[in-house]
Amino acid sequence: MILKTYGHATLSFEKMGVPILITDPWLIGSCYWRSWWLQHYPTNEDLRTLSKSKNIFLTHEHWDHAHFPTLKKYFLNKKILIPKLNSKRLKNSLKEIFDVEEISSNKWFVVGDIKYISIPLYNDDSILLFEYQGYLICNMNDSKPTPQIIKRIYELKREKKLKLILLQSYAPASINNSFRRQDYKKISIKSKNDYVKYIMNTSNKLDAEYFIPFASQATFSRPDSIWANEFKISWEELYKMWGVKTKLLKSYIKFDLDSHQHDTYVDKYLKSKNMDRLGNLKYQNNINAKFDLMDLKYFSKICKSVKYILFMIYPLGINFFLSGNYYKYNFLNEKTVKLKIKPKGYLEMPINEFIESIKNFQFTDLGTSFVMKIFIDSKINIIQTYLFFIFLTFSEKGYFSNIKNFIKQIKLVISNFFPKKLY
Repeated sequence: MILKTYGHATLSFEKMGVPILITDPWLIGSCYWRSWWLQHYPTNEDLRTLSKSKNIFLTHEHWDHAHFPTLKKYFLNKKILIPKLNSKRLKNSLKEIFDVEEISSNKWFVVGDIKYISIPLYNDDSILLFEYQGYLICNMNDSKPTPQIIKRIYELKREKKLKLILLQSYAPASINNSFRRQDYKKISIKSKNDYVKYIMNTSNKLDAEYFIPFASQATFSRPDSIWANEFKISWEELYKMWGVKTKLLKSYIKFDLDSHQHDTYVDKYLKSKNMDRLGNLKYQNNINAKFDLMDLKYFSKICKSVKYILFMIYPLGINFFLSGNYYKYNFLNEKTVKLKIKPKGYLEMPINEFIESIKNFQFTDLGTSFVMKIFIDSKINIIQTYLFFIFLTFSEKGYFSNIKNFIKQIKLVISNFFPKKLY
């Protein structure tokens, strides 16, 4: 049995050259409004191999994990497996096109020679565990599980005397580095060292034998997101900072789980020839775009279920810089006014992407795309901004849309802090 990683967050189990199961296939093109591109694209031979898989598992809804262009081109008639999360956005968007099935949580399934279990998290992410011939493979992608879940995974490893292979993100994919002062000076909330410390700590707590750098193999190519490349963590930087007994492997690995042999299969990165051209074109489309105040009715819909909470966070409203003008949006009365004077703090983003995101309840994805910048002065509390995005995310996902969804979310949170045994 061969464990192999591709693209960004694709993990494949292959037997006799045929994949038994693959995860999160983003294999072609870009995502997040042509901001994100793959660091290394699979070859045509790789694509032919991966397209043979009958089982495709998506860990969560983020576009670098649930990549619809890839799914449509290579897996249109295949079964798409997803975790049982509170938010039904992923399921609802998939079922219009694909044969999609929610997998029961915390229950072991068998596919071929592999056992696997899906562990949903309260933030609408999930962990996938695989067991094969003395190995426990932990696909943690970019999830942040509670210490209690980490403990359960370790107990499983210890009780069954398994060797653990950990795959986890190790680079920023949020607004942590999107803050700016008025002079455009960048403010980094988390350093590269912070991210490396986190995965080393997880490796230690799980007593992992191997760590595979994962779900961080993207590069950024729009003129308004290229800045994010300086915050990427290269494998060389990761290697220099590595300080635990867990063996650090390469990003693109071929691991024979029967012979225990492993090595990288990538000699050099294969980048898209159209990356810079298409990224720039997407950016240029915003130059002459117009903004209509009526479009903010969609933003009001996003805020509706949490507007009183957002009002407490920003009682004076929140400011936007859109299409060359400054605007203030009031959460309480849902009104927008055009400002004559530049405010001390505001959100800056391309107008086309802003309108598209609010129409599709994907505003918070602008933070992940790195095309949004958050300008603050010394008097503005960064925690306020974090809370603003957290509660907007909750609203977009429908956690507060009705009492039923709220109760389901509370139950999921509780289950993450008091998880059941995994064996």
